[in-house]
Amino acid sequence: MPGYNPAELGCGIVHIGIGNFHRAHQAVYVDDLLRKSGGDWRITAVSLRNPDVRDRMQSQNCLYTLCERSADTERLRVVGSVANVLVAPESPAAVIAALAADSTHVVTVTVTEKGYCLKPGGRALDLSHPDIEHDVLHPAAPKTLVGFLLAACRLRRERGLPGFNLLSCDNLPDNGALLRDCLLTAARLQDSGLATWILREIGFCSTVVDCMVPATSEPIAESIQQRAGYRDTACLLSENFRQWVIEGNFIAPTPDWRSVGVSVVADVAPYERMKLRLLNGTHSALAFFGALSGYTCIYEAASDLQIRKFALALMQKEVLPTLEELPDIDFEHYCANLIGRFSNPSVPYTCQQVASDSSQKLPQRILEPMVERLREGEQSPLLTAVVAAWLAYVFLGTFSERSFPLQDPAAQPLVAMLKRQKNQRGFPARDHVTALLTHSGIVPGALLQSEYFVDGVRNQLALMIEDGAKSALAVLLRGER
Repeated sequence: MPGYNPAELGCGIVHIGIGNFHRAHQAVYVDDLLRKSGGDWRITAVSLRNPDVRDRMQSQNCLYTLCERSADTERLRVVGSVANVLVAPESPAAVIAALAADSTHVVTVTVTEKGYCLKPGGRALDLSHPDIEHDVLHPAAPKTLVGFLLAACRLRRERGLPGFNLLSCDNLPDNGALLRDCLLTAARLQDSGLATWILREIGFCSTVVDCMVPATSEPIAESIQQRAGYRDTACLLSENFRQWVIEGNFIAPTPDWRSVGVSVVADVAPYERMKLRLLNGTHSALAFFGALSGYTCIYEAASDLQIRKFALALMQKEVLPTLEELPDIDFEHYCANLIGRFSNPSVPYTCQQVASDSSQKLPQRILEPMVERLREGEQSPLLTAVVAAWLAYVFLGTFSERSFPLQDPAAQPLVAMLKRQKNQRGFPARDHVTALLTHSGIVPGALLQSEYFVDGVRNQLALMIEDGAKSALAVLLRGER
């Protein structure tokens, strides 16, 4: 049990984007903090879209059971750090009021890449996005993360209140600065004075987060409830590894994060690149090759000897050379540990779950290290194969007998293009692949101009469609000997 009386502690944190990851990560660190030293640091959580999490937690006073599993151990704990859950579409005013409360000192965010409403393949706010257009024109009735934060900042400024520490916890490079730039872009369209206030009063903190948290399937929920001995409509599962690195740009009161194992550093950038490229990039590769090889879960793909060899070679030969050394990280051990974590059958991430929204994930995970290597005169056949596997995933996920749903709205133009191309003579020819890569909107010009890259994607894609992913992997691994 929590080990403290939640009702006796006030709220000092608002979290936007409550989902399984937050409840297994940031909320657990806060729970540890409250167990250790108390304080008014409970969380008011916000769902920007639907009431599902609120409905499952509300009847339980927002308590929930977290099951932390390794390959051979299991631990259950009841987390009490979440005080209440607000649903933004139901009551935008309540969300703005929580963000603007004088007791709110920390705001954390996990809304995934698409929640930032960025231009495709870029880091700028998409001002043509219909919800952003709405929020700029109707600041009192926001729909987006940016809109709610601006409304709260405006209200705090009007009340003469100071700002808060804003922690982006999504898998985006320099995520704190990215969120700052998005807010400033929208604020300047409304009120230049508000933009000035934001720069002065908000502590933008980039962060790196790490914990594998699968979707809570019915069998997972049933197994946790059976083990616990009670009904819990909000229970969830995670691995028993958790990491949080915060850039310490605090301007408002903040919890003693270090006391519960959080790393507070001056610059998260090198940790960020390590995590995005080694963990997230390899995760995406396993998802594509796993699904194309007929596997359902990531642990199955990581346990396949051929895919496992590819993943290790990808990390060691093409990703590690793009990273700077870190004094507290042994990269070889980190890579080996990642493979062990990916292979953990107790945390059944599905390949489809990891492959979702790939068009918004691949730029920072796969394409950026490729561009850096290209500048150094280095080719990247293994990273190129991941891009080909993504296109094969889109193609076979749409047209093969064992099709699977593509949870990536930005991939729909590719599907439409593939429908036109697939029966054309010579498909997939170089021109077909060039068109797909160009119209994906995410591939940098330097790569599009590289014949080696385009031909590599074309050759790998053709092999995966004609002979299967395992044949393509066999060819790649022979070339790595």
